[in-house]
Amino acid sequence: MKISKPFSSLCIRFLIAGIWGVVCLLIVSAPYLAANSHNTAAAAVYFSFSGMCHQIQERSFFALGFPLAVCHRCFGIYFGLLLGALIPTNFIHQSVQIRRIWVLAASMPLLLDFLLPHFGLWASTQYGRFTTGLLFGTVVSSLLVRGVIELLNEPFWRPLSIFPISKEAFHE
Repeated sequence: MKISKPFSSLCIRFLIAGIWGVVCLLIVSAPYLAANSHNTAAAAVYFSFSGMCHQIQERSFFALGFPLAVCHRCFGIYFGLLLGALIPTNFIHQSVQIRRIWVLAASMPLLLDFLLPHFGLWASTQYGRFTTGLLFGTVVSSLLVRGVIELLNEPFWRPLSIFPISKEAFHE
């Protein structure tokens, strides 16, 4: 007898993609709101992302004459989170070691693109910042989706393997 899983992987994937899609829409809505004189709404969107991004205008994409609500790199990360939720990436999840390698591989370009310009060894461009953020966000989202799927489909009453509980422990 096959036990069905309570939550479909596809449903969870689309739910998470929907959440990141709304976040991406908010990011690109800020210039639209500002350009159409919805100043209070635009200010609310910019403010809501100000705690997560420096929002330096020189490091942000522009639309309708106004910057997006986040910088190039953050927009790449958020858009990557959306793409990573939509694209099935089972090859990343073959083992714990492979997942670690993928996280390291996605983090290194982002880290180098962040650090090397400070030492004068690299000139970071808007598309470089966006691309490294996109790669990082895609890999992280893939791991996040997998984790949420496992969390929702794993029975909560099952004892954790790090704290094995034997039947004898209850009969003493």
